[in-house]
Amino acid sequence: MTDRPRLNDLKDILELLYEKLGEFEKELIINSSKLAKFELKQRIKREILPDIRKYETEYWELYPQETIVISDEEAETQLIKVEEAATSIEQIPSSTYPLELISLLQEIRDKLNEPDKAASAKLKVVLPLIPAIASYELEMETEGLMYRTWKAIKGMVRRQEV
Repeated sequence: MTDRPRLNDLKDILELLYEKLGEFEKELIINSSKLAKFELKQRIKREILPDIRKYETEYWELYPQETIVISDEEAETQLIKVEEAATSIEQIPSSTYPLELISLLQEIRDKLNEPDKAASAKLKVVLPLIPAIASYELEMETEGLMYRTWKAIKGMVRRQEV
C-alpha cells in the first residue's frame, strides 16, 4: 500500500530543496568573491545535497513500482546512460568520494547485471539508488552524467504519474 500523504510531503520538500539549490547556484555565478563562493559551495555540500539525497531516496522507495510504466526500449536507453555515468564516476580515484558511493555503485552494477530481467524491471529496482549517486556526483563536481540521466528518468516517470 502506498503512503500517498508521505509521497506528497516528500515531493513538496524536494521541490523546495531544488529551488534552494537553484538559488545557491545562481548566487555562485553572480558572486565574484572567492570566499563567498567557497562558503556557498560548502553550504550546498553540507546542507542541501545530503537532504536531497535522503528525501529522493525515500521518495523513490515509497513510489509504487506498479505505477511506473516504462517501455523496455525507453528503459534500455536509460540503463545505458546509467551504466555510462557509473563508469564515469568509477574512473575518479576512490579516495576522493565517500565509501557509501562505492557501495551504491556496486549495488547498481549488481542489479544491472542480473540475468533474465527485462530492462524496465532493472530500471525500476535501480530507481531508488540513482538519486543518491546523482547528488554525490553534484557534491564531487564531476561531469554530471548521472545527474543528467536522473533528471531525464525522473521526468519520464513523473510524466506518467496518475
